[in-house]
Amino acid sequence: MVSLRHRKKQKRSLERHETQLLARNAVKFLIEESLKFRLTNPQRSQELFHAAQKIGKRGRFHLPHKYRFLFCWYCHYPLSIETTKIRLNSKKHQIHYLCLNCKKEKRYGYLYSRKKKMEE
Repeated sequence: MVSLRHRKKQKRSLERHETQLLARNAVKFLIEESLKFRLTNPQRSQELFHAAQKIGKRGRFHLPHKYRFLFCWYCHYPLSIETTKIRLNSKKHQIHYLCLNCKKEKRYGYLYSRKKKMEE
């Protein structure tokens, strides 16, 4: 027989799971809308992305990984060809993104060691 305390705990975890699903769907919708405004109205796009990020923080989950390079890490400005400079550093195996809005640079590493491991 399941105790009353255990039932309450199960109910809370189900409620938390449902709210997290709703939050994830809301974040996905806001980011998609933000991408629609990316080229025409960058400020609106920035506001929508910031709202999505706030919902993600409240829901305690990260934003989807595929949207990682579409917005500036610091000012949340949408990155495009006109607003970004991209460089490759082959010695350190890094990609450098320079936001022309806030003039800050974000570096992301790429794995070169996988290729070596596959050849061996």
